[in-house]
Amino acid sequence: MLLKFAYQDFLDDRRFKNTTKTNIKNYEMTLGKFVDYCIENGVVNAEDITYSHVRQYLLKCQEKGDKAGTINTKLLRIRAFLNYLVECEVIKTNPAKKIKPQKEDVKIEVFSDEQINQMLNFYRRIRRREKSYVAYRDYMIIVTILGTGIRRGEIINLQWSDIDFVNNCS
Repeated sequence: MLLKFAYQDFLDDRRFKNTTKTNIKNYEMTLGKFVDYCIENGVVNAEDITYSHVRQYLLKCQEKGDKAGTINTKLLRIRAFLNYLVECEVIKTNPAKKIKPQKEDVKIEVFSDEQINQMLNFYRRIRRREKSYVAYRDYMIIVTILGTGIRRGEIINLQWSDIDFVNNCS
């Protein structure tokens, strides 16, 4: 199957499956560039796409300045396209399956002392003004998060049984 037709067929399939317009645009942009790269490098048929083509394309993107997150997103989109071709029996296996995502540098931004004081002052004012359960609860949640470093999912799943009232610890 010609690569251009396979690409268009994939986009039509995504539209049929009610994929959001934003995701369709993302597929068009990402896969369009990959398809253009393949055609420029002599790959006209979808069956001729190899592991090397996908890897070389991603390497080219990296050399142009794409960060790890962008490369990984492109890899996900390409994999989805090639998985679709496997489902349609155009190709036997997905050549991008063995390409591992790049490691992303995770930078966690922390609050400054001034920001922490602003949050605490805000919730203290609400607590004094409203004197409601919700105001006290919100204030205590903020104090607990800031004081312990507990994660959002952990505080959501916190149970009374997680607290040791006898030894004053959790």
